[in-house]
Amino acid sequence: MPVYEYKCPDCGHRFDLLQPMDTERIADCDKCGAKSKRVFSSRIVVKYEGWGFDATDKLLPEASRSKRDFKQLKEKADQIMDGDYNPKSWE
Repeated sequence: MPVYEYKCPDCGHRFDLLQPMDTERIADCDKCGAKSKRVFSSRIVVKYEGWGFDATDKLLPEASRSKRDFKQLKEKADQIMDGDYNPKSWE
């Protein structure tokens, strides 16, 4: 999901919201409550999945990186993404 930036026309406050792409382009300012329009922002949020990304690179020893190990790796990566990372539980 993309992060959208909004600017309040009344108080000038800028804020970000993580929203689906088809969400209405108007949101309530979290400071004063006025209707705020989405502004162009160059920031993006990306979720990488699969082998070769920093969060998952060293979860499996080099010798055990086979196709059957990818299921185990995906489970570990999902736990990391969900905030349930506990390396001691995988020893």
